[in-house]
Amino acid sequence: MIFLSVCIIFVAISIVALRKAGVLYSFSKGVALAAGISLLALVCLAQNYTQSLIPEANDGISVSNQIAYWIIGEDGWSHELFLEKFKQSIYLTGILIILYPVILVAESKFSSKN
Repeated sequence: MIFLSVCIIFVAISIVALRKAGVLYSFSKGVALAAGISLLALVCLAQNYTQSLIPEANDGISVSNQIAYWIIGEDGWSHELFLEKFKQSIYLTGILIILYPVILVAESKFSSKN
């Protein structure tokens, strides 16, 4: 849940910064940037989850990379938690990827009217 709120804040800040800079289609570019970062987080969480399935390789269960550590935190590590965070990241990335063309089309129609 914290990852989702951080992603929403990041999208809002990037959209405001892009609009202040005078960039065309700033909303869709902000969502595209968030989708790219979310995709990176998805890959890191996937790698973390798959490595946690082989505890012999890590001398127990651990977080395997820094990005996954930022998302998961320090407490309550388990295979179920890693899988839950991975699934949440899949849903968030999918929503952002689906949302991007919708926002792009809406933004282009709105800007063509002005």
